[in-house]
Amino acid sequence: MGLRLKASSLLSHLLLVVLLAIPSVYFFSTVSPLWRDSDAFYQVATKFEFLTVLHWPPLYCFAARIPFLLASLIDGSLWRNGFSFNRPTITDLGLYFLIIFQHLFLISSLFAVCIGLAKSWAIRFIVAAWFMICLPFYAFAHCVGSEAITPPLLLLTSLAGIQYLRTACRQRLSLFFVLAVLCILDRHANGVIAGLVPLAIALTIGGLTLRPFIRNQMPGSWLGTNGRRLLVTTGVAIAALVAANSVVWIVCRFNKIPYRSRAGYAFVWRLNFFKDLPRKRQTIIIDQAESDLHDPALTAGLEKLKEMSGKGLFAPDDICDAVMTALIRQGYKGQPLHVTSDQKLNQLLVYFLHRPPPEFVQTVVNDVVSGMNLDPNVLVKDPFRCTDWLIQHRTEPSFEALSGLRTLAGDPDPLEKYAAEFRFWSFVPFWWLTGLVVAGSLFLGFAGRDPDDLCSAGYAMACAIIAMIAPIVSSIVVELLPRLMLPTLALLFFGVAVLLARFDRSKAGLVSNLPDTG
Repeated sequence: MGLRLKASSLLSHLLLVVLLAIPSVYFFSTVSPLWRDSDAFYQVATKFEFLTVLHWPPLYCFAARIPFLLASLIDGSLWRNGFSFNRPTITDLGLYFLIIFQHLFLISSLFAVCIGLAKSWAIRFIVAAWFMICLPFYAFAHCVGSEAITPPLLLLTSLAGIQYLRTACRQRLSLFFVLAVLCILDRHANGVIAGLVPLAIALTIGGLTLRPFIRNQMPGSWLGTNGRRLLVTTGVAIAALVAANSVVWIVCRFNKIPYRSRAGYAFVWRLNFFKDLPRKRQTIIIDQAESDLHDPALTAGLEKLKEMSGKGLFAPDDICDAVMTALIRQGYKGQPLHVTSDQKLNQLLVYFLHRPPPEFVQTVVNDVVSGMNLDPNVLVKDPFRCTDWLIQHRTEPSFEALSGLRTLAGDPDPLEKYAAEFRFWSFVPFWWLTGLVVAGSLFLGFAGRDPDDLCSAGYAMACAIIAMIAPIVSSIVVELLPRLMLPTLALLFFGVAVLLARFDRSKAGLVSNLPDTG
């Protein structure tokens, strides 16, 4: 009997993996590896410098080169020509290894979520089916670029967070900390995930205040226990942000790169709101900024912005070039030139954050609203569109390392393949998904009968709130693009999965019965 049960369990595990792998198999059978335009190329094919350490955090920029090292071992080029992590040889074999590893990472993370959220196999398969229909996860796993590992990292971090709340285990909290650090080392904006567990605890405290029936089921001081957890997890969230930046600082020291933020450089692209303003309003805002900042380099950049905006044009690189030209006139050159330029642009960002014009605020609001009106179909299209851009530009000298790739040369029109294979995919917009999670959380919070129900309701609601904060953070710094909604999609899908898992009643009572060790 025991052997039969083990065989049945093994078969169930295998079927779950097969179900989650179906979209990956479909992508491999129909689509060549995709690229996140020039960003992906610079992340995997250029030396470690400020772009691959500061502009993009170093996690993907380093880890994505390992499959190319493996390919060089297999094809023998390692022994003939050697291998450089600074400038790896990009081959089709290495590219396929990278895409395979990305799909395996996604499938394994989804498998862990299904197993970790529920004990009932019926609920596990329902949760797996829910994730399987989310094609953007698989589309980005099939794409070179740091977004490829964003969904699995966010899902695993979210899973570690809810398991900590359910088991009050220090090991789970440590795992949440490590995964949150990795999320931040993949994409700067992923730092919002660090606030997920503290927010969930705060919401749970609020729910317990309103539900004395559930509150009375908990042993000891419910407020003291959750209050301590709130303080501890807030400290862990802050520590994760500090640790991630410390890792970047250490990498910078190792590679002799001056550590600094490049948020100001990215913010230059956010200044696109100027081109749609009346000429008089443009002049007023820019003249005031020049007067307040009183910096020759920034004045040069702002004057270039004024010149372009008056013509209804916007070229952010020209603004950055104007700042650097002014700094060159002041005697800066080499690395100090780039460092000082970033510092100046950071000053510009801080200025507009402290004194935001109403038009800037309105642009951010409009971008967030537009982002929440998108549906996942738009995110699926993004890797195809970016690959099409790279194919059109692959003959440029900058992308010489890609010249030997048959996968790029043999796929002249990725957008046509998208239209033929994936246009059928359409789903509800993000705000519908958000409403679904919020409504489900409220229902579970007021209809739940035990502390675990309230914990799940608070966690799902926290997922929805962090999911809405993510595009706000991105829109403040840069123009919101479809791919920047990927963290929102991952958190919303996880929030729904948490609610679905509550149909598995075998876990009730965990929160109330386990001691607080966190």
